Amino acid sequence: MNRERMTAIGGRGLFVVLWLAVAGLGLYAAARFHVTSDWSATGRNSLSRPSIHVVHALRGPVRIVAFAHGPAARRSLRALIAKYRRVDPAIHLTFVNPDKHPALVRRLNIGFNGELEVRYAGRRALVTSPSETGITNQLARLERTGIRRLTFLTGNQERRTKEGSGLGLSSWARQLRARGFTVDSFNPGAGQPFPKKAGVLIIADPRVRFLPGEVHALETFVKTGGNLLVMLEPGHTEGLTPVLARLGVRFRKGFAVDPASSLLTGASPDFIAVSHYPALGPVRGMHLVTVFPTAAALALAPVDGLKPIPILATGNDAWTQTKPLAGLVTPPAGTNPAVLAIGAALERPYKGHKQRVVIAGDSDFVANSYIGEGGNLTLAMNLANWLAHDDAFINLPNRASPDLTLSLTGGEEDVIAYGFLLGLPVLLLAGALSVWWRRRRL
Repeated sequence: MNRERMTAIGGRGLFVVLWLAVAGLGLYAAARFHVTSDWSATGRNSLSRPSIHVVHALRGPVRIVAFAHGPAARRSLRALIAKYRRVDPAIHLTFVNPDKHPALVRRLNIGFNGELEVRYAGRRALVTSPSETGITNQLARLERTGIRRLTFLTGNQERRTKEGSGLGLSSWARQLRARGFTVDSFNPGAGQPFPKKAGVLIIADPRVRFLPGEVHALETFVKTGGNLLVMLEPGHTEGLTPVLARLGVRFRKGFAVDPASSLLTGASPDFIAVSHYPALGPVRGMHLVTVFPTAAALALAPVDGLKPIPILATGNDAWTQTKPLAGLVTPPAGTNPAVLAIGAALERPYKGHKQRVVIAGDSDFVANSYIGEGGNLTLAMNLANWLAHDDAFINLPNRASPDLTLSLTGGEEDVIAYGFLLGLPVLLLAGALSVWWRRRRL
Protein backbone atom coordinates (compact mmCIF):
# COMPACT_ATOMS: atom_id res chain seq x y z
CA MET A 1 0.00 0.00 0.00
CA ASN A 2 2.82 2.37 0.91
CA ARG A 3 4.58 1.45 -2.32
CA GLU A 4 1.46 2.30 -4.33
CA ARG A 5 1.14 5.62 -2.49
CA MET A 6 4.80 6.42 -3.14
CA THR A 7 4.36 5.55 -6.81
CA ALA A 8 1.31 7.79 -7.04
CA ILE A 9 3.15 10.64 -5.28
CA GLY A 10 6.13 10.16 -7.59
CA GLY A 11 3.86 10.21 -10.63
CA ARG A 12 2.23 13.44 -9.45
CA GLY A 13 5.65 14.97 -8.76
CA LEU A 14 6.87 14.00 -12.22
CA PHE A 15 3.72 15.54 -13.75
CA VAL A 16 4.32 18.77 -11.85
CA VAL A 17 7.95 18.88 -12.98
CA LEU A 18 7.00 18.24 -16.62
CA TRP A 19 4.22 20.81 -16.42
CA LEU A 20 6.62 23.41 -15.03
CA ALA A 21 9.13 22.54 -17.75
CA VAL A 22 6.51 22.98 -20.47
CA ALA A 23 5.36 26.27 -18.90
CA GLY A 24 8.96 27.50 -18.76
CA LEU A 25 9.55 26.58 -22.40
CA GLY A 26 6.32 28.35 -23.31
CA LEU A 27 7.40 31.51 -21.50
CA TYR A 28 10.81 31.38 -23.17
CA ALA A 29 9.21 30.93 -26.61
CA ALA A 30 6.80 33.81 -25.93
CA ALA A 31 9.72 36.08 -24.97
CA ARG A 32 11.95 34.91 -27.82
CA PHE A 33 9.49 34.67 -30.72
CA HIS A 34 6.62 36.98 -31.67
CA VAL A 35 3.65 35.94 -33.80
CA THR A 36 0.87 38.36 -34.67
CA SER A 37 -2.50 37.36 -36.12
CA ASP A 38 -5.10 39.86 -37.28
CA TRP A 39 -8.69 38.57 -37.24
CA SER A 40 -10.42 41.94 -37.65
CA ALA A 41 -12.68 42.74 -40.59
CA THR A 42 -10.63 43.91 -43.63
CA GLY A 43 -7.46 43.24 -41.59
CA ARG A 44 -7.42 46.81 -40.32
CA ASN A 45 -5.05 46.01 -37.44
CA SER A 46 -2.27 45.15 -39.88
CA LEU A 47 -0.94 46.86 -42.97
CA SER A 48 -2.44 46.09 -46.34
CA ARG A 49 -0.21 44.60 -49.01
CA PRO A 50 0.26 47.86 -50.99
CA SER A 51 1.28 49.67 -47.78
CA ILE A 52 3.76 46.88 -47.03
CA HIS A 53 5.24 47.37 -50.52
CA VAL A 54 5.68 51.09 -49.83
CA VAL A 55 7.38 50.41 -46.49
CA HIS A 56 9.69 47.84 -48.08
CA ALA A 57 10.61 50.40 -50.75
CA LEU A 58 12.02 52.73 -48.10
CA ARG A 59 15.81 52.88 -48.18
CA GLY A 60 16.43 54.48 -44.82
CA PRO A 61 14.99 55.05 -41.35
CA VAL A 62 11.75 56.91 -40.86
CA ARG A 63 11.05 59.14 -37.88
CA ILE A 64 7.48 60.04 -37.05
CA VAL A 65 6.83 62.87 -34.59
CA ALA A 66 3.31 62.93 -33.16
CA PHE A 67 2.12 66.27 -31.82
CA ALA A 68 -0.43 64.93 -29.36
CA HIS A 69 -1.33 65.23 -25.72
CA GLY A 70 -3.69 63.10 -23.67
CA PRO A 71 -3.47 59.34 -23.12
CA ALA A 72 -6.33 58.48 -25.49
CA ALA A 73 -4.84 60.31 -28.48
CA ARG A 74 -1.37 58.91 -27.87
CA ARG A 75 -2.66 55.38 -27.38
CA SER A 76 -4.50 55.53 -30.71
CA LEU A 77 -1.45 56.86 -32.56
CA ARG A 78 0.84 54.32 -30.94
CA ALA A 79 -1.42 51.48 -32.13
CA LEU A 80 -1.49 52.96 -35.64
CA ILE A 81 2.28 53.28 -35.94
CA ALA A 82 2.74 49.80 -34.42
CA LYS A 83 1.35 48.35 -37.67
CA TYR A 84 4.22 49.98 -39.57
CA ARG A 85 6.81 49.03 -36.97
CA ARG A 86 5.85 45.35 -37.29
CA VAL A 87 6.89 45.60 -40.94
CA ASP A 88 9.95 47.83 -40.40
CA PRO A 89 11.33 48.29 -36.86
CA ALA A 90 13.45 51.19 -38.18
CA ILE A 91 10.33 53.37 -38.09
CA HIS A 92 10.54 55.37 -34.86
CA LEU A 93 7.75 57.23 -33.10
CA THR A 94 8.21 60.08 -30.65
CA PHE A 95 5.63 62.30 -28.99
CA VAL A 96 5.69 66.05 -28.52
CA ASN A 97 3.21 67.87 -26.33
CA PRO A 98 2.03 70.80 -28.50
CA ASP A 99 1.01 72.79 -25.41
CA LYS A 100 4.62 72.82 -24.16
CA HIS A 101 6.23 73.70 -27.49
CA PRO A 102 4.12 76.49 -29.06
CA ALA A 103 7.04 77.94 -31.05
CA LEU A 104 7.74 74.58 -32.71
CA VAL A 105 4.05 74.11 -33.46
CA ARG A 106 3.88 77.49 -35.18
CA ARG A 107 7.06 76.92 -37.13
CA LEU A 108 5.87 73.53 -38.45
CA ASN A 109 2.32 74.79 -38.99
CA ILE A 110 0.79 72.07 -36.81
CA GLY A 111 -2.96 72.53 -36.86
CA PHE A 112 -4.54 70.11 -34.39
CA ASN A 113 -3.92 67.57 -31.67
CA GLY A 114 -2.73 64.30 -33.22
CA GLU A 115 -1.07 65.67 -36.36
CA LEU A 116 2.02 63.76 -37.50
CA GLU A 117 5.30 64.91 -38.99
CA VAL A 118 7.03 62.23 -41.09
CA ARG A 119 10.77 62.67 -41.64
CA TYR A 120 12.64 60.62 -44.23
CA ALA A 121 15.84 61.12 -46.23
CA GLY A 122 16.14 64.76 -45.19
CA ARG A 123 12.59 65.52 -46.28
CA ARG A 124 9.47 66.02 -44.21
CA ALA A 125 5.73 65.87 -44.70
CA LEU A 126 2.72 66.43 -42.46
CA VAL A 127 -0.08 63.91 -42.05
CA THR A 128 -3.20 65.87 -41.25
CA SER A 129 -5.36 62.77 -41.05
CA PRO A 130 -3.66 60.06 -38.98
CA SER A 131 -4.74 56.91 -40.80
CA GLU A 132 -3.07 54.19 -42.84
CA THR A 133 -4.07 55.94 -46.05
CA GLY A 134 -2.66 59.28 -44.89
CA ILE A 135 0.64 57.87 -43.63
CA THR A 136 1.16 55.57 -46.62
CA ASN A 137 0.45 58.42 -49.04
CA GLN A 138 3.05 60.62 -47.36
CA LEU A 139 5.63 57.82 -47.26
CA ALA A 140 5.00 57.26 -50.97
CA ARG A 141 5.36 60.99 -51.55
CA LEU A 142 8.69 61.15 -49.73
CA GLU A 143 10.03 58.02 -51.41
CA ARG A 144 8.68 58.74 -54.90
CA THR A 145 11.52 58.15 -57.34
CA GLY A 146 9.67 58.33 -60.66
CA ILE A 147 8.38 61.30 -62.63
CA ARG A 148 6.79 63.77 -60.23
CA ARG A 149 5.32 66.26 -62.71
CA LEU A 150 1.99 65.90 -64.51
CA THR A 151 1.31 68.61 -67.09
CA PHE A 152 -2.28 69.12 -68.26
CA LEU A 153 -2.68 70.79 -71.65
CA THR A 154 -4.98 73.82 -71.76
CA GLY A 155 -5.98 76.32 -74.44
CA ASN A 156 -8.28 73.99 -76.40
CA GLN A 157 -11.12 73.91 -73.88
CA GLU A 158 -9.81 70.83 -72.11
CA ARG A 159 -11.07 69.82 -68.69
CA ARG A 160 -9.33 71.88 -66.01
CA THR A 161 -7.76 70.74 -62.77
CA LYS A 162 -9.04 73.83 -60.95
CA GLU A 163 -12.63 73.38 -62.09
CA GLY A 164 -14.88 72.28 -59.22
CA SER A 165 -18.00 71.51 -61.28
CA GLY A 166 -19.04 68.02 -62.22
CA LEU A 167 -17.06 68.22 -65.45
CA GLY A 168 -13.85 69.45 -63.80
CA LEU A 169 -10.83 67.51 -62.60
CA SER A 170 -10.28 69.17 -59.22
CA SER A 171 -10.94 66.00 -57.20
CA TRP A 172 -8.38 64.00 -59.17
CA ALA A 173 -5.86 66.83 -58.98
CA ARG A 174 -6.27 66.99 -55.20
CA GLN A 175 -5.61 63.24 -54.92
CA LEU A 176 -2.58 63.53 -57.21
CA ARG A 177 -1.03 66.27 -55.08
CA ALA A 178 -1.68 64.22 -51.94
CA ARG A 179 0.29 61.36 -53.48
CA GLY A 180 3.30 63.56 -54.18
CA PHE A 181 2.70 64.66 -57.76
CA THR A 182 3.26 68.18 -59.01
CA VAL A 183 0.24 69.15 -61.10
CA ASP A 184 0.92 71.84 -63.72
CA SER A 185 -0.83 73.17 -66.81
CA PHE A 186 0.50 74.36 -70.16
CA ASN A 187 -1.13 76.27 -73.00
CA PRO A 188 0.65 75.42 -76.28
CA GLY A 189 -1.17 78.25 -78.07
CA ALA A 190 0.10 81.02 -75.77
CA GLY A 191 3.38 81.42 -77.61
CA GLN A 192 5.41 79.63 -74.93
CA PRO A 193 7.91 76.94 -75.93
CA PHE A 194 6.83 73.37 -75.33
CA PRO A 195 8.06 72.39 -71.81
CA LYS A 196 11.20 70.27 -71.89
CA LYS A 197 10.42 68.78 -68.49
CA ALA A 198 6.70 68.23 -68.86
CA GLY A 199 6.91 64.87 -67.12
CA VAL A 200 3.67 63.14 -68.07
CA LEU A 201 1.62 65.12 -70.58
CA ILE A 202 -2.17 64.81 -70.15
CA ILE A 203 -4.80 65.76 -72.73
CA ALA A 204 -8.30 65.59 -71.25
CA ASP A 205 -11.26 66.05 -73.61
CA PRO A 206 -10.27 69.02 -75.82
CA ARG A 207 -13.22 70.69 -77.58
CA VAL A 208 -11.30 73.03 -79.90
CA ARG A 209 -9.29 71.68 -82.81
CA PHE A 210 -5.52 71.69 -82.31
CA LEU A 211 -3.56 73.92 -84.66
CA PRO A 212 -1.02 72.28 -87.04
CA GLY A 213 1.88 73.68 -85.00
CA GLU A 214 0.46 72.21 -81.81
CA VAL A 215 -0.04 68.83 -83.48
CA HIS A 216 3.55 68.90 -84.74
CA ALA A 217 4.80 69.69 -81.21
CA LEU A 218 2.83 66.73 -79.82
CA GLU A 219 4.18 64.45 -82.55
CA THR A 220 7.70 65.52 -81.64
CA PHE A 221 6.96 64.91 -77.96
CA VAL A 222 5.81 61.36 -78.73
CA LYS A 223 8.64 60.71 -81.18
CA THR A 224 11.26 61.72 -78.60
CA GLY A 225 9.99 59.33 -75.93
CA GLY A 226 7.52 61.50 -74.01
CA ASN A 227 4.99 59.89 -71.64
CA LEU A 228 1.44 60.73 -72.62
CA LEU A 229 -2.15 60.25 -71.43
CA VAL A 230 -4.89 61.08 -73.94
CA MET A 231 -8.57 60.92 -72.94
CA LEU A 232 -11.03 61.79 -75.70
CA GLU A 233 -14.81 61.60 -76.07
CA PRO A 234 -16.63 59.90 -78.98
CA GLY A 235 -16.40 62.05 -82.10
CA HIS A 236 -13.96 64.53 -80.56
CA THR A 237 -10.44 63.72 -81.75
CA GLU A 238 -9.99 67.46 -82.49
CA GLY A 239 -7.16 67.16 -84.99
CA LEU A 240 -5.17 64.62 -82.96
CA THR A 241 -5.57 61.83 -85.53
CA PRO A 242 -1.92 62.14 -86.74
CA VAL A 243 -0.64 61.81 -83.17
CA LEU A 244 -2.87 58.80 -82.52
CA ALA A 245 -1.87 57.23 -85.83
CA ARG A 246 1.78 57.45 -84.83
CA LEU A 247 0.83 55.36 -81.77
CA GLY A 248 -1.16 52.78 -83.75
CA VAL A 249 -4.55 53.94 -82.42
CA ARG A 250 -7.65 54.96 -84.35
CA PHE A 251 -10.98 56.05 -82.86
CA ARG A 252 -13.97 54.20 -84.32
CA LYS A 253 -17.01 56.18 -85.38
CA GLY A 254 -19.83 56.43 -82.91
CA PHE A 255 -19.88 55.17 -79.33
CA ALA A 256 -19.64 51.77 -77.69
CA VAL A 257 -22.79 49.89 -76.65
CA ASP A 258 -22.51 46.97 -74.23
CA PRO A 259 -25.75 45.33 -73.00
CA ALA A 260 -23.80 43.38 -70.36
CA SER A 261 -22.87 46.66 -68.66
CA SER A 262 -26.54 47.32 -67.91
CA LEU A 263 -26.56 44.24 -65.68
CA LEU A 264 -23.85 45.83 -63.51
CA THR A 265 -24.92 49.47 -63.55
CA GLY A 266 -28.66 49.32 -64.16
CA ALA A 267 -28.13 52.20 -66.59
CA SER A 268 -28.21 52.55 -70.34
CA PRO A 269 -25.98 50.09 -72.27
CA ASP A 270 -23.83 52.97 -73.51
CA PHE A 271 -22.76 53.48 -69.87
CA ILE A 272 -19.84 51.06 -70.06
CA ALA A 273 -18.77 49.03 -67.00
CA VAL A 274 -15.46 47.16 -66.93
CA SER A 275 -14.89 44.43 -64.34
CA HIS A 276 -12.08 42.32 -65.84
CA TYR A 277 -8.56 43.54 -66.59
CA PRO A 278 -5.38 42.00 -68.00
CA ALA A 279 -2.57 41.42 -65.51
CA LEU A 280 -0.27 44.06 -66.96
CA GLY A 281 0.55 47.72 -66.97
CA PRO A 282 -1.58 50.16 -64.99
CA VAL A 283 -4.46 47.71 -64.46
CA ARG A 284 -2.53 44.77 -63.01
CA GLY A 285 -4.17 43.69 -59.80
CA MET A 286 -7.32 45.73 -60.47
CA HIS A 287 -10.51 44.03 -59.27
CA LEU A 288 -12.91 46.96 -58.88
CA VAL A 289 -15.62 47.80 -61.40
CA THR A 290 -14.92 51.00 -63.33
CA VAL A 291 -17.55 52.94 -65.27
CA PHE A 292 -17.23 55.00 -68.45
CA PRO A 293 -20.20 57.12 -69.55
CA THR A 294 -20.44 57.10 -73.37
CA ALA A 295 -17.03 55.78 -74.43
CA ALA A 296 -15.46 55.54 -77.86
CA ALA A 297 -14.07 52.25 -79.14
CA LEU A 298 -10.48 52.02 -80.32
CA ALA A 299 -8.99 50.23 -83.31
CA LEU A 300 -5.44 49.09 -82.47
CA ALA A 301 -2.65 48.09 -84.85
CA PRO A 302 1.17 47.84 -84.48
CA VAL A 303 3.01 50.80 -86.02
CA ASP A 304 6.80 51.29 -86.24
CA GLY A 305 7.50 48.71 -83.55
CA LEU A 306 4.81 50.11 -81.25
CA LYS A 307 2.12 47.67 -80.15
CA PRO A 308 -0.82 49.16 -78.24
CA ILE A 309 -2.39 46.65 -75.86
CA PRO A 310 -6.04 46.91 -74.73
CA ILE A 311 -6.30 47.45 -70.98
CA LEU A 312 -9.99 48.44 -70.84
CA ALA A 313 -12.53 46.43 -72.79
CA THR A 314 -16.26 45.78 -73.01
CA GLY A 315 -18.06 42.44 -72.81
CA ASN A 316 -18.26 39.94 -75.66
CA ASP A 317 -21.47 41.30 -77.20
CA ALA A 318 -20.68 44.98 -77.68
CA TRP A 319 -20.86 47.10 -80.81
CA THR A 320 -20.54 50.71 -81.95
CA GLN A 321 -23.28 52.91 -83.35
CA THR A 322 -23.75 56.54 -84.30
CA LYS A 323 -27.50 56.96 -83.78
CA PRO A 324 -28.86 57.69 -80.28
CA LEU A 325 -30.23 54.75 -78.34
CA ALA A 326 -34.00 54.37 -78.44
CA GLY A 327 -36.47 51.61 -77.71
CA LEU A 328 -35.22 48.04 -77.84
CA VAL A 329 -31.43 48.16 -78.06
CA THR A 330 -30.15 45.79 -80.75
CA PRO A 331 -27.05 45.78 -82.97
CA PRO A 332 -27.41 47.64 -86.28
CA ALA A 333 -27.91 45.48 -89.35
CA GLY A 334 -24.66 43.88 -90.52
CA THR A 335 -22.92 44.44 -87.19
CA ASN A 336 -21.20 41.53 -85.46
CA PRO A 337 -21.05 42.07 -81.66
CA ALA A 338 -17.59 41.52 -80.21
CA VAL A 339 -15.19 42.73 -77.51
CA LEU A 340 -14.32 46.40 -77.98
CA ALA A 341 -11.26 48.12 -76.57
CA ILE A 342 -12.01 51.49 -74.94
CA GLY A 343 -8.55 51.96 -73.43
CA ALA A 344 -5.06 50.99 -74.56
CA ALA A 345 -1.49 51.27 -73.29
CA LEU A 346 1.87 50.94 -74.95
CA GLU A 347 5.43 50.82 -73.71
CA ARG A 348 8.70 50.88 -75.61
CA PRO A 349 12.37 51.39 -74.76
CA TYR A 350 13.77 54.80 -75.66
CA LYS A 351 17.34 55.94 -74.91
CA GLY A 352 17.81 54.08 -71.65
CA HIS A 353 14.27 54.45 -70.31
CA LYS A 354 10.77 53.29 -71.18
CA GLN A 355 8.25 55.46 -72.93
CA ARG A 356 4.69 54.90 -71.71
CA VAL A 357 1.45 56.04 -73.33
CA VAL A 358 -2.22 55.48 -72.46
CA ILE A 359 -5.15 56.28 -74.78
CA ALA A 360 -8.71 56.23 -73.41
CA GLY A 361 -11.98 56.61 -75.30
CA ASP A 362 -13.59 58.44 -72.38
CA SER A 363 -12.67 61.30 -70.06
CA ASP A 364 -15.76 61.40 -67.86
CA PHE A 365 -14.41 58.66 -65.60
CA VAL A 366 -11.86 61.09 -64.08
CA ALA A 367 -14.32 64.00 -63.83
CA ASN A 368 -15.63 65.11 -60.46
CA SER A 369 -19.05 63.60 -61.15
CA TYR A 370 -17.75 60.07 -61.72
CA ILE A 371 -14.31 59.70 -60.14
CA GLY A 372 -15.91 58.49 -56.93
CA GLU A 373 -17.86 55.74 -58.69
CA GLY A 374 -16.63 52.17 -58.27
CA GLY A 375 -12.91 51.89 -58.91
CA ASN A 376 -12.57 55.03 -61.06
CA LEU A 377 -10.32 56.84 -58.58
CA THR A 378 -8.13 53.76 -58.21
CA LEU A 379 -7.83 53.47 -61.99
CA ALA A 380 -7.04 57.19 -62.36
CA MET A 381 -4.28 56.97 -59.74
CA ASN A 382 -2.95 53.76 -61.30
CA LEU A 383 -2.68 55.46 -64.69
CA ALA A 384 -0.73 58.34 -63.17
CA ASN A 385 1.61 56.06 -61.21
CA TRP A 386 2.27 53.79 -64.19
CA LEU A 387 2.95 56.67 -66.56
CA ALA A 388 5.24 58.20 -63.93
CA HIS A 389 7.19 54.91 -63.64
CA ASP A 390 6.18 54.43 -60.00
CA ASP A 391 4.78 50.92 -60.36
CA ALA A 392 5.24 50.17 -56.66
CA PHE A 393 2.46 52.66 -55.89
CA ILE A 394 -0.16 51.07 -58.13
CA ASN A 395 -3.27 50.05 -56.15
CA LEU A 396 -2.41 51.95 -52.99
CA PRO A 397 -5.10 51.30 -50.38
CA ASN A 398 -7.99 53.38 -49.19
CA ARG A 399 -9.54 50.80 -46.93
CA ALA A 400 -12.62 51.22 -44.85
CA SER A 401 -13.18 49.57 -41.48
CA PRO A 402 -16.85 48.58 -41.56
CA ASP A 403 -17.03 47.25 -38.01
CA LEU A 404 -15.56 50.23 -36.13
CA THR A 405 -19.03 51.41 -35.08
CA LEU A 406 -22.17 49.61 -33.98
CA SER A 407 -25.51 51.19 -34.82
CA LEU A 408 -28.47 50.10 -32.70
CA THR A 409 -32.12 51.06 -32.61
CA GLY A 410 -33.76 52.20 -29.39
CA GLY A 411 -35.43 48.81 -28.91
CA GLU A 412 -32.14 46.95 -29.37
CA GLU A 413 -30.46 49.21 -26.82
CA ASP A 414 -33.27 48.48 -24.32
CA VAL A 415 -32.91 44.73 -24.85
CA ILE A 416 -29.17 44.88 -24.16
CA ALA A 417 -29.55 47.19 -21.16
CA TYR A 418 -32.32 45.21 -19.45
CA GLY A 419 -30.64 41.96 -20.40
CA PHE A 420 -27.47 42.92 -18.50
CA LEU A 421 -29.27 44.66 -15.62
CA LEU A 422 -32.03 42.10 -15.02
CA GLY A 423 -31.78 39.08 -17.29
CA LEU A 424 -28.18 38.13 -16.58
CA PRO A 425 -28.49 38.43 -12.75
CA VAL A 426 -31.69 36.35 -12.82
CA LEU A 427 -29.95 33.63 -14.86
CA LEU A 428 -26.99 33.57 -12.46
CA LEU A 429 -29.35 33.39 -9.45
CA ALA A 430 -31.33 30.58 -11.07
CA GLY A 431 -28.13 28.66 -11.72
CA ALA A 432 -26.98 29.11 -8.14
CA LEU A 433 -30.35 27.94 -6.78
CA SER A 434 -30.25 24.90 -9.06
CA VAL A 435 -26.81 23.89 -7.76
CA TRP A 436 -27.90 24.46 -4.13
CA TRP A 437 -31.06 22.38 -4.61
CA ARG A 438 -29.13 19.46 -6.16
CA ARG A 439 -26.57 19.41 -3.38
CA ARG A 440 -29.28 19.54 -0.72
CA ARG A 441 -30.96 16.42 -2.16
CA LEU A 442 -27.73 14.40 -2.06
